[in-house]
Amino acid sequence: MKKNNNYKNTRIIHHHDVMSYCYYVKPNDDIPVELLEKFDIETGPVIFRGNSSMGKGDVAKKFMEEIVKVALKIENILNTNVPIKMSEDEKKLHREIADRGTCPLCKSKFNNNNNLPVRDHDHLTGKYRGTVCSKCNLQMVKPNFVPIFFHNLSGYDSHFLVLQLGLDTKSINVIPNTEEKFISFTKYVSNNFQIRFVDTFRFMATSLEKLVINLAKGDKSKFRETGKIFNSTDMDLVTRKGVYPYEYTDGWEKLDENILPRKEDFYNTLTETDLCDEDYEYAKRVWDHFNFNTLGEYSDWYMKVDVMLLCDVFENFRDLCLDTYGLDPNYYYTAPGMSFDCMLKYTKVQLQLLSDYDQLLMMEAGVRGGLTQASMRYARANNSKVPDYDPSKPNSWIAYLDATNLYGWAMSQFLPKDGFSWYEGDLSVKNILKLLENSNETSEIGYSLEVDLSYPKSLHDKHNDLPYLPERIIPPGSKIKKLVANLKPKKHYVVHYMALKQALKAGLILEKVTI
Repeated sequence: MKKNNNYKNTRIIHHHDVMSYCYYVKPNDDIPVELLEKFDIETGPVIFRGNSSMGKGDVAKKFMEEIVKVALKIENILNTNVPIKMSEDEKKLHREIADRGTCPLCKSKFNNNNNLPVRDHDHLTGKYRGTVCSKCNLQMVKPNFVPIFFHNLSGYDSHFLVLQLGLDTKSINVIPNTEEKFISFTKYVSNNFQIRFVDTFRFMATSLEKLVINLAKGDKSKFRETGKIFNSTDMDLVTRKGVYPYEYTDGWEKLDENILPRKEDFYNTLTETDLCDEDYEYAKRVWDHFNFNTLGEYSDWYMKVDVMLLCDVFENFRDLCLDTYGLDPNYYYTAPGMSFDCMLKYTKVQLQLLSDYDQLLMMEAGVRGGLTQASMRYARANNSKVPDYDPSKPNSWIAYLDATNLYGWAMSQFLPKDGFSWYEGDLSVKNILKLLENSNETSEIGYSLEVDLSYPKSLHDKHNDLPYLPERIIPPGSKIKKLVANLKPKKHYVVHYMALKQALKAGLILEKVTI
């Protein structure tokens, strides 16, 4: 434990560094093994464990260097171009689809001008994949990146990797979430090819342990990739999340120890939890079953199992998305991004982009984010059902209420999609109030308004817990804008017409409509 002299109230209790890594290249099932061997792509998990001669960050640097080398090999594979090979039955199928006159993908009609039926094929194998229109065929280009998946990349692993992105002069792109967390980051390995680091937690927002438990509820056949690496007699031990003494492993010499650490050595100071007896018995069974000689071997196994389980969890998720939506999560950064495309594909809605810059600025002014507030967490009930009931005081009860799926509910309402224009009618308060009165949540035309409102003092006590119409302001003692609910008058406040109607119904007063 090392004290931080710069901050008297801060103590550094752990210095984390990467001691080993494991990665697994998951090719499509239809890619021949011979092609992988030709380009020297490992078909099993690759493990590297550091040693005492390596300095801080060296293992992470070696990982990044190796990933770049693998990515360049994958780029070479993707540049393969095998001519199409068709059987007589496939040629017959092509003619039948062409005669039907409709593209199976986009449902558009074939024509002799710019939308001919063409034979689509896999350029890596030469296999005929189907007959589609020329437009769809031209859009099915080879990917210009390889995704690299981590679970909880944003919360943990990224902090080690971003420091190694500058190993050469190739470009780096980052999609930040905050100053400390990244949604994804990308590095060019050549002029036209990238490695893209993606967080699977942003698709499946729970622990890997729970994801594996959920997947294991079915049969073991769902663990396809894990089953390729381990024997059938191993599967009961490798189809659950392992346990590891992270805090005990505080030096290279610990990896040379030839016995499993004690149960108390698995204690987690972050969660302040001990390892349960069941999990420790599992660790002992693993140690004995695989005949480990050192903790380093156990560490390698633990890491390999983690990688293979994550691969199977995500591959099953991919299968579900491809079967249900026809979309591949490999091409997305997050579940919300993919769900937006699912919506576009399912509804077939044509969204109009804002081309008026002033309209865009106004819409952006109405985007506010999450509320910042300090809530009183203590509440005391006073009624005949509680032991310290005081009949001289008013009766009070406590109820815990929670609204679930707020975003899902909001996105299921009537939403703007096209026809954006400035309102050219009368902007007087009287006319706008009448306009609002005749509008509801299912109206064909909606409104976004910039208004001035007053907040009557008579409402302050009633609304004090949660005032209407929060604002992005710099609160006292801060230098950063935060979304704060307050009882102050609103000036040039951009608001959705339904939110404005709600606020007016609650007693706020519309003073002026500026736009």
